[in-house]
Amino acid sequence: MAENKKRQKPIPPKPPKRKREYSLFNWLNKFLPLDKVFGEKLPGQEERLPVKYFYYFGWVVILLVAYERIGFQSEEYVRKSIKLKKEVDDLKAEYTSIHAEYERAGKQSVVVEKVQAEGLVENLTPPKKIILKEED
Repeated sequence: MAENKKRQKPIPPKPPKRKREYSLFNWLNKFLPLDKVFGEKLPGQEERLPVKYFYYFGWVVILLVAYERIGFQSEEYVRKSIKLKKEVDDLKAEYTSIHAEYERAGKQSVVVEKVQAEGLVENLTPPKKIILKEED
């Protein structure tokens, strides 16, 4: 009788490595001829910039756009702060002038002039003090 031996399983061949597909660039390639600038190095053709570097280039572009946006916002903030400072200075000057008019209107000489128009006269005799004596 024959002996039973364990058979070794055949090792399946490894699938070939898939080339990484860049779907974004396939979509863009429909509108722009990116394959002329970006593409894999093909034998017999000049060396081209690999597509994998395009993502880094895109990242740098995004950072530059963000940097410019932040710069624009800071300039806008400075313009607004200068405008508000001028407005505050104007309001402060207006407050000072109104306050000075109010203080002037409260002086005795100004009040006397206003009251004389109504027929009242300033009392020139000083007031008398009334003292009451308490009875025990």
